[in-house]
Amino acid sequence: MTAPTIYHAHPISGEYLSKGIADPDPLDPDNWLIPGFAYLDAPPKVPQWHVAKRSADKTTWEPIEDNRGTVYNTGTGFPEEYTRLGGLPAGLSRVPRPSVYHRWSGTDWVLDEPAQRSGMRLEVMAQRDDRLYVASLRVAPLQDAVDLGRATAAEQVLLVAWKDYRVDLARIEQQEGFPLAVEWPPSPEDGKAANSIT
Repeated sequence: MTAPTIYHAHPISGEYLSKGIADPDPLDPDNWLIPGFAYLDAPPKVPQWHVAKRSADKTTWEPIEDNRGTVYNTGTGFPEEYTRLGGLPAGLSRVPRPSVYHRWSGTDWVLDEPAQRSGMRLEVMAQRDDRLYVASLRVAPLQDAVDLGRATAAEQVLLVAWKDYRVDLARIEQQEGFPLAVEWPPSPEDGKAANSIT
């Protein structure tokens, strides 16, 4: 006689765990031992993000949502670990927040365009100020040389280039794509075309 396949459920959650083979009954060769929380009926196939769970009356398997793992707080966007079976409570989502400029609409993350523009403006202006600082460091000794009448022709040309660069940086807000798409002016120091921020 072939041993029957049995299907094990978690003793607390009822979640399907694994299948196995029943042991023979040493007292009755026509009988098989079915341990607690094991069943002869196979669990059904379940959709994605679901598992099979034994029904409350222990008579059948039923699908239940399985959102365990990393989920995202819809108020902060921060990840959290979720450990329970069943649907997610309000305030949690399986979908990660795409950016700090997205807000939860109640069903999905939606881009907050005013917040994005404001945040990107702060980022771009901070980068602009960093570049202006470097440019001013380069201008100072060249300007000193000119003021003292000691500048070479090459230094005079370089001074003008750095001053032009500073003016271009100061006018970055006048670009049509500011602040979401900025074309940085090339620095006289590297002579390379600037990268685009998009």
